[in-house]
Amino acid sequence: MDRNSLYEPDRGSGSLAFIRWGMLAVLSLSFLCFGCAANKELTTKKARAEAALGITLIQEDQPRAGLKHLLEAARLAPDNARIQAEVALVYRDLKQYPLSLRYFKKALDLEPDFPEAWNNLGTLYLVQRKWHKAIPCFKRAAETLTYKTPHFAYNNLGRAYFHAGEYQKAIESYREALDLAPDYSLCWDNLGVTYEATGRWRDAENAFEKAIHYAPGFPAPHFHLAKLHLKRKKVKKAQKELEETIRLAPEGPFAEEAKTILDRIH
Repeated sequence: MDRNSLYEPDRGSGSLAFIRWGMLAVLSLSFLCFGCAANKELTTKKARAEAALGITLIQEDQPRAGLKHLLEAARLAPDNARIQAEVALVYRDLKQYPLSLRYFKKALDLEPDFPEAWNNLGTLYLVQRKWHKAIPCFKRAAETLTYKTPHFAYNNLGRAYFHAGEYQKAIESYREALDLAPDYSLCWDNLGVTYEATGRWRDAENAFEKAIHYAPGFPAPHFHLAKLHLKRKKVKKAQKELEETIRLAPEGPFAEEAKTILDRIH
């Protein structure tokens, strides 16, 4: 509405008193609308502040404290799909899977073409080992043209296919990801694991070496390459990769097994 029109009295028929009463009513309604708009803007700012604080706390490894602020943000802005999706992610990481699912669905009800939410909903199904529920989520994310990082969804799609035992589809998905992001080390490592599972050992070795090339400090491909070398009776090469695995992450998920294998082959 043009604000200037509020100050122009009706030039048609009717008493002056009627015209003045009408003006007062319009002005009162106008101020009420402006007040509502101001309140809405203030609420939106509060929601954003709560969300920002919540995300900061989560990044500082305080997920429960962060969740409290995100929930307040979600209450203040129930129509904000991004905030609903952030809440869903925290619940996923806290292993509160039904609550996570509820908030992902809220986010997608509000914004059906929300590729990050589809991708992250897929990861929720992955951690629950619901491979065939994860697959369509990752497909939906990857095929959304507005998604800035579809290689993440293709990599996750490959993981879902791999765990479902559909190795060729997993390879195709990883290749889709690598076409978009050739330096995606994690995806090269996943591709190597899949090649190894299908007996394509030379291809697996090449994939692991690519993963190491693009991220030398990433321990997983060193460990996987070491186990592949052992299968191929290349003990010295395996030993070198196992030692590098331990050096890179002495307390990491692969270190204990790497130490056990080293003790056995010494």
